[in-house]
Amino acid sequence: MSLRGIGFTLRDAVALAEARGPGTRIALGPGEAADIIAPAGLILTPTEARAALAPAGRVFFSFGNQAAFPEAEPLAQTLDEVAAGAGTGFMLACAAEPGFRRFAYQGHVFQDGLLLADLRRALAPHLSGRAVVVTYETVAKGGPDLLRRISAAREHGAVMALLDAVDEAQCAALAPVMAGQLCAGGPAWAAGLPAPSYAAEPPDGHTAILSGALDRQTLFQLGAARGEMPLRQIDPTAPAIEAALDWAAAQPQHFILSTSAAPGQRGTPGPLAAEALGEIAAGLAAQGLRRFVLAGNDTAALILRRLGIGALTACGVWQGLCWLAAGDYKFLLKPGGFGGQHLFPDGFGPQIRLNEAAK
Repeated sequence: MSLRGIGFTLRDAVALAEARGPGTRIALGPGEAADIIAPAGLILTPTEARAALAPAGRVFFSFGNQAAFPEAEPLAQTLDEVAAGAGTGFMLACAAEPGFRRFAYQGHVFQDGLLLADLRRALAPHLSGRAVVVTYETVAKGGPDLLRRISAAREHGAVMALLDAVDEAQCAALAPVMAGQLCAGGPAWAAGLPAPSYAAEPPDGHTAILSGALDRQTLFQLGAARGEMPLRQIDPTAPAIEAALDWAAAQPQHFILSTSAAPGQRGTPGPLAAEALGEIAAGLAAQGLRRFVLAGNDTAALILRRLGIGALTACGVWQGLCWLAAGDYKFLLKPGGFGGQHLFPDGFGPQIRLNEAAK
């Protein structure tokens, strides 16, 4: 049975493409045929979800693939549209994502041990029907007990069943259960796809790392990179685009341009702040640069739109991220919270680095 993938954000679509394997095609908007539909904007709208649904086959709605869990109201509205449009009127979903230390217990979502939300109660006001929780005790039993509980939820008119999952092993056990559903949703692991095989593809020539992400892990990574590779900090309240492009043109290989800043240093962004990295990316492309690392979902979506990219194809991997090809462009999309502190210098900096003791 064919699998149509739909991403709540661009990053969610990319995560599902990474799980599907090389050659997977992502369309930015539902206007053209592809394996996975990503939003044309920052998040998928219910209208886009409706247009993206194929008339038959299995549907997987990819959400929750980054450190910041999505807001309940827009997520619920799109979940509802996907469940209705898939022809089942029912979706089996799980919010747990071990990669971000996020798990679900009794319908409550926790990350790093801290409560994020009572998910059923948060979604319920924005759904067209009931959401029920398949609790830890039933999930732990697995087998016929779990399948009966899912069937009962569907037969009694629930629009959604939310699965508890409290550790990585439980997520792994749930993946084939979710793969057996006509309509399912959650992080990419929940699609139940076999592990793909990608060829390693290190960057060659110039690679620009453009960061607008504001999560703490990305800020740590930028701090670690500052002393080991060229990095230019751009003031988000008054971005000097031409000066940034002149600086970039003088760099011999990989470099970083960043509008990322700690909360106390962000100020009040001016009208150009949201578009500054998009204009810089367009300027770099005009200089002939074709490889980009994009840190942050909103940054990536804006830059791809500015460059006129309508579709992406998964190809090789580097530093645990999937290269996405579009014509002669290559992109790596780094989500917030992904990677160790030295991700940028280890992946794109000098090949020989001093260890901490030597420093």
